[in-house]
Amino acid sequence: MLSGLMNNLLWIQGKEIIIILAAIAVVGFIFFRPLAYLAVVLFLFSFYFFRNPVRVCKESLHDNSVIICPADGKVVSVEPVLNDPYFTQKVAIFLSPLDVHVNWHPFSGTVQETKYHAGQFAFAFLPKSSELNERNDVLFKNSSDTLVKVRQIAGTIARVIVCWVRVGEIVHAGNTFGMIKFGSRVEVFLPSNAKISVQEGERVFGGTTVLGRLQ
Repeated sequence: MLSGLMNNLLWIQGKEIIIILAAIAVVGFIFFRPLAYLAVVLFLFSFYFFRNPVRVCKESLHDNSVIICPADGKVVSVEPVLNDPYFTQKVAIFLSPLDVHVNWHPFSGTVQETKYHAGQFAFAFLPKSSELNERNDVLFKNSSDTLVKVRQIAGTIARVIVCWVRVGEIVHAGNTFGMIKFGSRVEVFLPSNAKISVQEGERVFGGTTVLGRLQ
């Protein structure tokens, strides 16, 4: 219980939210009590949103071919990738405001590249958001030199992308590399030697669901 309170990312990633809600609560308590109650409700929702659960993908502990799902949400598409020399398929996951918004490494390895793209804030469940919206690409490489790219995409509500890994950093399966604040989309780009294990419409969980396996 205590570890869950301390691990919550609101204390680090939501400091400005805490300050604003605290100010609203004080003003509301003095001048208009319902406003103070609203601030408390918003604080509880923010605390729930910024939860940072510790998860383990049991299959990845004894199988290096496992690709771990990097995000909670609903799989909205599993489709081929066109005009890319390396990645041939893609899995897109839509995150609602109620989902955990932390992002997990797909496997153990190193960070090869991070690339931020400025953009729009269209609805994250729309396919066009992949190319139009603000986004951040993180390229991972495992010990077999296989690459997997995870794209963090901001949505209409989610307008802040956080990535706390750097190029050259060694990462481990089950750890997290970033988050997207308030509703968003995550896409995973895979090479041809990856066999996808999820399907459209399926509910997946970051850090535990097996997204696929490298052949």
